[in-house]
Parts: sequence; structure tokens; C-alpha cells
Amino acid sequence: MKKWGLWVGMVFLGIGLIVSGCAPKPTAELEKAQKALQEAKDVGAPQLAPADYSAAENKLNEGKKLMDEVQYSKAKTALDESAQLSALAKQKALASKQTPASAHAPAAAVSAPVAEKKVVTPAPAPKSDSMEYTVVKGDCLWNISKMTDVYGNAHRWPLLYDNNKDQIKNPNLIYPKQVLKVKKDVSEDEIKAAEKKANK
Repeated sequence: MKKWGLWVGMVFLGIGLIVSGCAPKPTAELEKAQKALQEAKDVGAPQLAPADYSAAENKLNEGKKLMDEVQYSKAKTALDESAQLSALAKQKALASKQTPASAHAPAAAVSAPVAEKKVVTPAPAPKSDSMEYTVVKGDCLWNISKMTDVYGNAHRWPLLYDNNKDQIKNPNLIYPKQVLKVKKDVSEDEIKAAEKKANK
């Protein structure tokens, strides 16, 4: 009888592991996503970056639902995306506060107010035709575009998106170690189109 009970117990344990995808419960990811969403809310993201805040909130709810369904692997992915979207919403909200005149500007990381002011004047046009940039943790297309050795202007981030659509499905979501192609020989028309798109 004891052996039979032990066998039944092992069967149920095996089924539990299969259902959960053998992945641990993403408790830390849940806490991180909730904290990131609260930080975005605290700086006014629901009003200043409503689309990104809403997307982050939806991903968080999706992650919670998947956890309830014991789909831990999928839940972890959703929660990671929620944290990233919350960070982006927070950046947009802070950028909006920094530059009230540019009400339609996309997200800008405000790690230092002094550095943000330097973005006002675009850097000289790069001499090389193209280059590559490897994404690091915390990057977004806005941040990369405003680098002096990229485009020197955050509002030209659509150029990066258009040139890397093969690996970027959502311009708000890029991941560490992605290698982005940076096209330097862009025309004035392409630049104007990108800036117009960025300001929508």
C-alpha cells in the first residue's frame, strides 16, 4: 500500500512539473514589475505617457493571470516585458516634465538633467556610412539615437527602428545584446520624416 501511495505521489509531482513548464514561480519578477509600475505611476506616467503605462499594466495583469494558471515560463516573460514598459513610461513622463514645450516628444531617459539639456543641439552629421550598436540593459531607441556617435538627436529614433525592423517588432521593446544597424548616410528628407514620426 505504501508503495502504491508513493507511486501515485510521484505521478502527481511529475504532472505538476509538466504543467508549470519546469520553471520556478517568478515571484521576484512579479515584485520587480509591480515596483516598476508604481515608480512610473509616481512620476505621472498615467497622464504623461498613457499608452506605455497602459501597456505595462496590461502585461503585469497578464503575468499575474499566467502565474495563477501555473504557466510560470510565460508569466516570467510577460512580467519582464511589463517592467521594461514601465521603465519606458517613467522615462517618457520624466522627459515630458523636463521639456514641457515638447508635449509630443517620445521617451527620453533622464538619468541626469544636465545631460538632457545637451540634446537640444544636434551633433554634426557623422562621416561614416554605417555602424553597428550593441544594446545594453536600460537602453531604448530614444537614448541610442541621441548619442553623438549615432544621430545626436533623440527625435531621429525612427531611423533606427526602420533600419532594424527585421529584429525589432515593437519600437518600445529592445533587448540587451541585440546588434542594431545604424545607417549614417541618411538624406534630409529621411531625417525630416523620422522627426515628424517621432513627434506624433
